[in-house]
Amino acid sequence: MSYKSMTVCLDNSAGSARLLDFALGLAAQNNAHLTGLHLTYAPIILSDPYAVWEPMMLEWEESAQTKQEHAREKFISEATKAGVSADFSAYRSTDLRAVIAHARASDLTIVGQRNQGDDQGDLGNNFPMSFVLKLGRPVLFFPYIGNVATKFNSIIVAWDGGREATRAMADAMPFLKLAQQVKVLSISEHSDEDHDLPDIDIAAYLAKHNVKVEIERNENIQIAPADWLLSRAADVAADLLVMGAYGHNRLTELILGGVTRTVMRQMTLPVLMSH
Repeated sequence: MSYKSMTVCLDNSAGSARLLDFALGLAAQNNAHLTGLHLTYAPIILSDPYAVWEPMMLEWEESAQTKQEHAREKFISEATKAGVSADFSAYRSTDLRAVIAHARASDLTIVGQRNQGDDQGDLGNNFPMSFVLKLGRPVLFFPYIGNVATKFNSIIVAWDGGREATRAMADAMPFLKLAQQVKVLSISEHSDEDHDLPDIDIAAYLAKHNVKVEIERNENIQIAPADWLLSRAADVAADLLVMGAYGHNRLTELILGGVTRTVMRQMTLPVLMSH
């Protein structure tokens, strides 16, 4: 198994250039085709008559087309320099269904972490969560701060024995097999039948794929799981965190904060999530 096709979701934010560099480096390293999906904000008109808004809409559309043409030229130029096979498509921020349908044709999709301090972002606050829940493919979230490598030598896998964690681990296998060190961090916060796969079974499974793995359990119940994961990632200078997205009911995650939402807000390293 390998990643032969990748997609990167870009917009007009300041971090998109850095995100593109990362995606091109990752595609080149994996000899993968890279698709660029560029999203530009689309205003939603909630009142009539439309004629009142028409001049503004025409001005916005012209600006959006200009921005996306510049983004296309930049993407194709950078992909050519990197020697990466690539193609580009432009969407509006309201086209989430079309973007998801396009991204489903890739082995891996790369999305930038939401930077609340960047008012030029076009993807919206809920885009990352909606995307990973609906896509059905692994999503690699790229942090907006920090020095990020495209070769993941040290990887942490968050493990709770559940379906989402199992899916994420399998989806990350191309990275796991190339890593020099893989730590499976066992979080025992569930006791239901959906979270009953023993740690030893997972270690044996990974070993059969020639993955060098260590198991570590969270013995300190005073530390929240998300904080523990990110703390251990920093301790071992991990290059990548692999985890299931929304292992709890999503409503519970939204109300209580949840591991998924906390990691999305506080990540300082790439995070591969699957649902």
